[in-house]
Amino acid sequence: MGGYQMKIERILIEDQMAPIGLDEKKPAFSWLLTAEEGEQNLMQSACRIVVRTGEDTVWDSGKMETGVSTGIGYEGEALQPCTKYEVKAEVWDNHGGKAEAESSFETGLMDSLYAAWEGAEWIGAPHATVCAENRGVFTIESEFRMEGGKGEAGIVFGANDFRLNDHTKNELGMEGENYIRYAVCLEEGDARLEIYRVGYAPEDTAEKPFAVTKLVNWKEKTQEILTPENANAFHKLTVEVDGNVAYAYVDGILVDAIEEHGFFGTKVSGRQLNPRGNNDVLPYPRLNEIGFYAGKGTTGYFKNLTVRNVRKPSAEIVRETPEGRLDGEKSIFADQIPVENGYFKVEDSQITADPSHHSIPMLRSCISCQKEKKLVSARLYITARGIYDCRINGQEITEDLLRPGLTQYDHRMNYQTYDITGLMKPGRNGIGVALASGWWSEAQTFVVKNFNYFGDKESLLAKVVMKYEDGSREVFGTNTEDWKYFGEGPYLFSSYFAGEQYDARRAEVYETYSLPEFDDSTWEKPVVVDTVMIEEFCTMPGFGRSWPAVHEQKPEYIGEYDAPVRIVDRRTAKTRKELFPGVYLYDLEQEMAGVPRITLHEKAGTKIIIRYAEVLYPDLPEYAGKEGTMMLENYRDATSTDVYICRGGEEVFQPKFTFHGYRYIEISGVEHAPELEEVESLQYSSVTEFHGSLTSSHKLLNRFAENVSWSQKCNFINIPTDCPQRNERMGWAGDTHIFCHTALNNSSLKKFYERNLQAMRDLQTPEGQYPEIAPVGGGFGGITYECASIFMAWELYEQYGDIRTLEKFYPGMQKYMDYMKDKGLPGTKVNPAIGPLGDWLAPEETDLLLLWNAFYYKEADLMSRIAGALGRTEEQHQYEALAAKVKKFWNETFVLPDSGKTCNADGTLCDTQCSYAIALSYGVAEDRKGIGEHLIRKTRAIGHTVGTGFFGTGILNQMLTEQGAVEDAWKMMLQTAFPSWLYPVTQGATTIWEHWDSYTKEKGFGGQNAMNSFNHYSLGSVLSWLYHTGLGIQRDETKPGYQHILLKPQPGPLEFMKGSVDSPYGVISAGWERKGDKIEYQVTIPVNTTATLFKNTQDPADTVELGSGTYTFML
Repeated sequence: MGGYQMKIERILIEDQMAPIGLDEKKPAFSWLLTAEEGEQNLMQSACRIVVRTGEDTVWDSGKMETGVSTGIGYEGEALQPCTKYEVKAEVWDNHGGKAEAESSFETGLMDSLYAAWEGAEWIGAPHATVCAENRGVFTIESEFRMEGGKGEAGIVFGANDFRLNDHTKNELGMEGENYIRYAVCLEEGDARLEIYRVGYAPEDTAEKPFAVTKLVNWKEKTQEILTPENANAFHKLTVEVDGNVAYAYVDGILVDAIEEHGFFGTKVSGRQLNPRGNNDVLPYPRLNEIGFYAGKGTTGYFKNLTVRNVRKPSAEIVRETPEGRLDGEKSIFADQIPVENGYFKVEDSQITADPSHHSIPMLRSCISCQKEKKLVSARLYITARGIYDCRINGQEITEDLLRPGLTQYDHRMNYQTYDITGLMKPGRNGIGVALASGWWSEAQTFVVKNFNYFGDKESLLAKVVMKYEDGSREVFGTNTEDWKYFGEGPYLFSSYFAGEQYDARRAEVYETYSLPEFDDSTWEKPVVVDTVMIEEFCTMPGFGRSWPAVHEQKPEYIGEYDAPVRIVDRRTAKTRKELFPGVYLYDLEQEMAGVPRITLHEKAGTKIIIRYAEVLYPDLPEYAGKEGTMMLENYRDATSTDVYICRGGEEVFQPKFTFHGYRYIEISGVEHAPELEEVESLQYSSVTEFHGSLTSSHKLLNRFAENVSWSQKCNFINIPTDCPQRNERMGWAGDTHIFCHTALNNSSLKKFYERNLQAMRDLQTPEGQYPEIAPVGGGFGGITYECASIFMAWELYEQYGDIRTLEKFYPGMQKYMDYMKDKGLPGTKVNPAIGPLGDWLAPEETDLLLLWNAFYYKEADLMSRIAGALGRTEEQHQYEALAAKVKKFWNETFVLPDSGKTCNADGTLCDTQCSYAIALSYGVAEDRKGIGEHLIRKTRAIGHTVGTGFFGTGILNQMLTEQGAVEDAWKMMLQTAFPSWLYPVTQGATTIWEHWDSYTKEKGFGGQNAMNSFNHYSLGSVLSWLYHTGLGIQRDETKPGYQHILLKPQPGPLEFMKGSVDSPYGVISAGWERKGDKIEYQVTIPVNTTATLFKNTQDPADTVELGSGTYTFML
């Protein structure tokens, strides 16, 4: 037995390798065991954990006779803050062998209160960063009068939009002068507002107003605002632009708006200025150049021109007056407009200028490290409202990206801890931090009005703690006295949706500002930045949820797993095509999410525009004139445009504070088009290890599996998102829970998903309702989305066996179930809050009430199991009774007694694949055999195509298989006709699409240009069936934690298949190959697990019990 060589491959503390800055009071320990090739039946028989700090032992578990090697909770002395602990694990195996390994972890502040930051302040820029061409939500205002009390004068915005100056940058082919003008017209007995839109659409003209409205109170229709008595006085014209629409006010009174009559009633909206529409469209206008107008024969005197944010705190970000700007510099109009009596004087002209000012904030300071003492350790504790990039003495402190990541910021702020001991030197040390909007400010969510969702200014909170050999300690925190601010750096602008703008001619300041000797004598003081409470508001009255209020309370500061984003893959461009003179299109031949890395060879000052797209317009009649160019309509408010201004010579552009979703890269403005190898794409993801794999003799199936893996990586950038490219990128709970099972097969994601469950808990209402989107909130969906916390918590428990997951989130689940008590379920007359979504984007619609009642059953059923796992017997019985009640109602209401087919709530026939698959998968069907037969019948009736949407798709094949129809499941899996999993592959998909027909070679985008994502993982959730049935690898659901594996391979009509899945004990791999009339099956089982192989799924008794190791069988 001495030949056995068990090894501890790695120790995990809270599922992380040697974490630093951990605030968990009782961390859990796990380890991965491996063995030499060829060894079998190796199990842990006992273990011991010793935790020390310095010479002190704080926990010695003693030798524990257990086979458990995951999630062993700490049971020692209370952990102290900011302390390093050494961990030693000893493991004995069932063959008399022993292995040991060591690791460490370091606690964080262990105090969630702001006071733990020891006086450090939230600091930020004294000025706003304004990039006018990317600002689509704003209020522009001016006070002016017209000489003699008559004429025409007003304000201009949206002028000189770069997209409309060049026909290659907009899908309407516009090129030339462009602007929006609001002008007050005063004539004898007539006061009106004239609105001009020029250069935005082919029908626009400068000769005729786009719209005209009388200057009366819009609501009352009678109150005149401008009269002969006040015509010569100063008046205030205000235009509030909400993305694609605008409201106009004169002297604070609404004078122009639109009354919309829709399905959900009547509401007041702004006048639509965008010729494309007012929702889910490419956004126009943006602020762009602004200015003044005085018509022919008119002299206008203007006090000012201001721009402020719409959302609280509604800060003024532009103020142009004859005396200067907000920052004290001279006005942008100083050299264009004369000043008379303290006013801008404009005659017979329209004058505009770009109000953009200040780059993203750069903050720096110097830290003194005592020369006469030996530094033992130095730690940086840091977080930001927004995202940060930090350097010390010229060195980046981490390769992780987009930190601190997204949480529900008003409830929970993640901070990071860095060991900077090796970066510190005796004497002065420089520290520099740049801030960008990230998930905090700028454009956020699919609602344009949510601009600056959490706040309008980025800020930094940080402290450096230095410990010396003599036991002394020094703290250096962010404040307004020791830190300096600079607003003219190279990063002119950056946001997730809009993109990044970088002026390389300013690069030197960024490269050197963290050096101790850097001269910051001309830099300004930063300011303390606080948050402002923003009330909830509803953008879809009668439909969906309000966007929740933010900053009603102070957040907790937590050091924990924060889903770090890293570069996980790279790909160079495969083809290049010159679309127009100087406009080059690069095809990666793979959809990705991240940023490019482009090598350039241009003259200093060359301005390069880089744009991105998922797809191109096809060569079809409806896209005439656009063939082969980028289709950007589905990006909507996410302009996804980077700008790079060259410093000269060979240089590399790689954005730092943004990310895009794309396959195509368009580069314009270059004289020397980069070569293919000079255009590289860097894939971002929080999935750094991807163990799920599948290859077979079927090329389309292989591509499908690859597409799922790409979509998972692309949509796991810090949070689980629906899509990584358009103006959304949000944690929709429905998408998240339906893909969770598949994702866990691919990667170790316990902490990633628990982080998402925490965001859901943070957003739970006082009444108990869970959010449809987390973090952030808002959205719509109802029970099919709000169930995610219950569904996912149980999924994580089954996968990892960690009871702490259930313990932590059970109180919130209880609260939710209490909230559901009076919502009408089980029933057919339900509260509107239960809806509105069902099997999203299904080819066959399934009755909503059938689905909602089925979901409620599964909620109750899982809650009974969760309560049972937690030993809460009384609650278990309560939920069992509720589940039985719902089940009885469902079968009496949604199953026709004569045929056994499903029916709608009104008794009419339903008979959809989804209705049967959900009934079987969720366990609500009483006659499982009958429902299963109808699922098989229905599947055959529609030619083995897929009739389900988001919720029915992942479970469809599994239910067919459980009903003995594995051949039907394989036929559907390998189907290439529409709708099917392989159909998009035949149409060129390299990721999973939102629609089954997001694009077809025959119909193009089918009219769904805007509501269309080419990177949505939901419909790829069937990959788990290929793992479970194709490879045969399944969890034993009766033994949570995956320590026992079920192997039930049911090969399809292929020559071979092989692959692997992730488990807490290591990678499980399996595969089979046809050898004549036999099938050779090979499987590798991780150390410390066992498996049951079902050699013949038709004969449950034909099994083989296996231990760890690699085995080969003939099936």
